[in-house]
Amino acid sequence: MLKYHPAASVPADVPRKPFNARGANVRRCQACQLPEQGCICAYKATAAADCEFWLIMHHDELFKPSNTGRLIADVLPTTEVFEWSRIDPPAALLERLADERYQPYLVFPADEPEDQARLLPFQRQTGKTPVFILLDGTWRQARRMFRHSKWLQSLPLISFTPERSSGYGLREAAEESHLCTAEVGVELLKLAGEPAAEVLAHYFYVFNVHYLAGRRGTHQDDAEASRQWLLAQQA
Repeated sequence: MLKYHPAASVPADVPRKPFNARGANVRRCQACQLPEQGCICAYKATAAADCEFWLIMHHDELFKPSNTGRLIADVLPTTEVFEWSRIDPPAALLERLADERYQPYLVFPADEPEDQARLLPFQRQTGKTPVFILLDGTWRQARRMFRHSKWLQSLPLISFTPERSSGYGLREAAEESHLCTAEVGVELLKLAGEPAAEVLAHYFYVFNVHYLAGRRGTHQDDAEASRQWLLAQQA
């Protein structure tokens, strides 16, 4: 079960605006959010890791079936999702940030001089759980979340240069170096030396293939291709 913490300014019992973009009328699996004939729940595999992920999610991402942040939560059950608010962040997130048991890193490119001083290499501290905090939204949304949230400005930054361009086929990135949220999760798990990186990479691959297959109406062929690919990786 995904641990979701709404922004303090938005009561949890307030009805949400439904997803109303292209594909809104498609019958979807309530768990994976893919079309029922392309459901990937059978491919879901959980993994353990000696680090955690906290996703600060833009409000618009909550309704998008193409969101990949939920894949991290599927694979790593300790993942928590917090709805972003510029001035009124979730109290639960502030409590986590103040907890000495955690070693938080805000994941964002330190591409401005004023950000360089906040940039730290990944290094485990004895007795603390490393936490990667991801800003989950489009690149434009993530940059706005980063720049306009004063409560994020004291967090140390961690950055990395991806070895390859994004393989995400559902949205067009502003730059080739921009990865989707799940791909960032894979790279961070690799950086931390966590075997869960492979599990998440496989799951993302299946999600990507099945989602694109749904757009082309070729679910069965691509589902079988996904299965064979996973079996080959696990051999």
